[in-house]
Amino acid sequence: MPDTMDKDASQADPSAGIARALSRTERDYRRLSLGLAALLALAMVVMLAILLWAAREQNLQHARHTHEQIETQLEQIRRRLVGQVLDYAIWDLSHLAVHADDGPDREWLELEMGANLHDNLGIDLALLVSADQEVLYEVQRGEPRPPATDHGPLLTQSRPATTPMTSGFALWQERPVLFATAPVLPESDHHAQAPSPHRLLFAFEVGNGLARILREATNLPDLRLTDTPEQPGRLPLRTRTGEPLAWLEWTPSEPGSVMLRQSLPWLLLTLLGLGGFSALLFRHLRHQARASLATVEELRQTQSRLTAQQRAWHDLRDLHLRDASEDEFITALLERSSQLLDIPRISLWLLDGGDDRLICHASLVPETVGEELCGEDLEAYLVALRRTPVLVADDAPAAPRLTGLHDHLHRHEIASMLDIGLFVAGELRGVLCCESPRPRHWHTDEINALTSFSGLLCQFAESLRRREVERTLHRQLHHDEVTALPTLHGLEEHIESLRRQGPFQVGILHVKGLNQINDSLGKAFGDAALHEVGELLRRRLAAPALRGVLARLPANRLCLLLPGDDRNGLQGCLVALLDELHAHPWLNENAPATLHFSLGLAGYPQDSRDLDRLLQRAELALERARGEARHRLAFYDDALGQWQRHQSRLERELRDAITRREFRLYFQPQFDPGGRLHGAEALLRWVHPERGLLAPDDFIAEAEHSGLIQPIGDWVLEELLAQLTGPLRDTDLVLAVNVSVQQLRDHGFPARVEALLQTHDLPPHRLVLEVVESLLVTPGIMPRLAALRALGLSIALDDFGTGYSSLRYLQELEVDEIKLDKVFLDPLKTRPDAPLARSIIALARALDLRLVAEGVETATQVDFLHRQGVTLMQGYHLARPEPVDVFLRRVAGSRDA
Repeated sequence: MPDTMDKDASQADPSAGIARALSRTERDYRRLSLGLAALLALAMVVMLAILLWAAREQNLQHARHTHEQIETQLEQIRRRLVGQVLDYAIWDLSHLAVHADDGPDREWLELEMGANLHDNLGIDLALLVSADQEVLYEVQRGEPRPPATDHGPLLTQSRPATTPMTSGFALWQERPVLFATAPVLPESDHHAQAPSPHRLLFAFEVGNGLARILREATNLPDLRLTDTPEQPGRLPLRTRTGEPLAWLEWTPSEPGSVMLRQSLPWLLLTLLGLGGFSALLFRHLRHQARASLATVEELRQTQSRLTAQQRAWHDLRDLHLRDASEDEFITALLERSSQLLDIPRISLWLLDGGDDRLICHASLVPETVGEELCGEDLEAYLVALRRTPVLVADDAPAAPRLTGLHDHLHRHEIASMLDIGLFVAGELRGVLCCESPRPRHWHTDEINALTSFSGLLCQFAESLRRREVERTLHRQLHHDEVTALPTLHGLEEHIESLRRQGPFQVGILHVKGLNQINDSLGKAFGDAALHEVGELLRRRLAAPALRGVLARLPANRLCLLLPGDDRNGLQGCLVALLDELHAHPWLNENAPATLHFSLGLAGYPQDSRDLDRLLQRAELALERARGEARHRLAFYDDALGQWQRHQSRLERELRDAITRREFRLYFQPQFDPGGRLHGAEALLRWVHPERGLLAPDDFIAEAEHSGLIQPIGDWVLEELLAQLTGPLRDTDLVLAVNVSVQQLRDHGFPARVEALLQTHDLPPHRLVLEVVESLLVTPGIMPRLAALRALGLSIALDDFGTGYSSLRYLQELEVDEIKLDKVFLDPLKTRPDAPLARSIIALARALDLRLVAEGVETATQVDFLHRQGVTLMQGYHLARPEPVDVFLRRVAGSRDA
């Protein structure tokens, strides 16, 4: 039950649970520390006991080893002594000298067994003893001496018992000696053994020579002889009967004790080090446990913050998804941020890109709204934000990146600051600013949360902008701002209503002349004129006779939706409407602009039930209306459908003609006043596989409409240059060719012409490009013509005087040549003079332009042109258009002449 209560209390108060866990950890570590100390003490005692036992055992083992080593050395000395005795005793010479008939040969004995025994073999005593224990010969320490009588104990102890050879320890003159005795016997069988052979006895004094030998052999410098009774660690020297004569004693070395004395300090240091290390380890573990518990607490707090942050993020996302208002979303974002960070100052600052000013757009502190931050010091702050979108300052006044905000920080008593840059389309647009009046550390999860909030804010701003764009697009899609008229999309419901009511007419009204107004007066005037047209039409269509609705279409077109199918009655109203439009003074009554109107209509459902198809057929009717000379009004009928099919077939055949190279060039020569050939105008012909040779009037219009005029025109230029650099290379003839509006509208046309000139290496003055006058008022054409003229080409105005040109265009363009149209020469067929032709010729002379008179068909016209000083002319009277090979023969003939 208490555990359950503790658990419940811990869940209720996690901090108290952490404190209790820390207290339990302290108690556990204290117990472990005491246990570890006791364990270390026990280990020290056990290890010390083991070391003492090991030292004692090692000492005993070493003592036994030393004892055995001394015994081994004594045995080796004894055996060596026995060997030396035998060497002298078992020897023929020794046998003969010792057992001589008159007694032992003393000279030989002194020679062989005199000083050399002591000097060479270290023998202290040498005796020759008879069988009845009488000393016959004696040598002490290398000096022969008369036989003494004090050798009784030695002789008694050395008397052989069972074997003739005897060795062992005995007393000699109260001193222990090591002796060896053996009977003197012949070495070979040549000499008989004596019946009672004498014995040789050699002896070492233990206290002198023997002890020295043992000290050297056993490395025991203090090895000595003592008569103290036997004690542990001493070696007794015993007679053959086992009685101790003396004892060898020495100071035993104790390697175990030495090892103990040497290792005990290190052992103690090791144990102390182990104890200290264990204490440090336990202390570290205790700190680690504290740190782990603190980390757990921090993780719990972080998890709590993350949960709150996720909840806040989802709330803000839901606001974003349900298209909340800007104020609602920003207020919610600031409040959620304040709750998560536990700070009162959260504000949104927007950047005025014009002069890099920050303006407070929204804040939880109302007094801050509208505050501005600007100046040169702000530049470093903005640069830092653009480089690093998150600026974290635990100590804001000391942050180098916030030097430009010191006044702001001081005024509002801001200690810590967290700023998140707001980026839209990669550009800094504002700052989400979090300001704390007390110093604090900004956690990573808090920074991430505010960064995600700023991302949502940017998405929300982008969504607002997108919604505004969508509303704008919807308005533009359904409503025309220039004319204040709806578009066809804006009339979808009205069109559906007309379909339900019955038949209705769809009309397309084309307004011509707006481009000229735009070029001459400006686009604003063109829009104003179109607006006036829309206002007038809307008023007229509202009349009971029409009951129509007006809509705006692209390309200077308006759409009329007229209920009913009475085309006869409708035609009268529409003709009157077109007349009124043509007669109306647009823009300015004193200097009105001229507009031309054409109207084509198609009916629902007789012409089609599909609105797109109706619009297409109304366009076909409009094409017919634009060709009408008077009212410019046309209704769609089946003949227009056949014409459309004819045009579609013609387009397909033109595409095939380009592929099959069915086009041909014809040249119409141009002559000077003396009749000499100056050049020619290139004319295009189509060798149709079914219809034969076709002139440009039969297919050029469709080629321009379908866009095929561009590849055809490129082919013509390529062929012309091939002629000029081929058969006509050695001449100075000039070739002229017409250029269409489609070619001149192409931005890449001048570059292609330049590339052709460079490829064929042609002087550009030998090529003349002819353009019709109407192109001069077409927007965007003038710069293209200027670029072509800059290449060195000549520009000619074709059919001059029949279009829209003026002296201003001639001066701006600086053309090289004008071509006088045949309509100005036709009056000479019935009258002797042509005033307009004379005026144009005089104009060309005044502007210093070449003039080519075209369409010269009579000798009268030739005489007139000669009188007026015209330098170049062409026409059927002089030469008709001819194939290239015929023209080349003409050139060759002119050379021969």
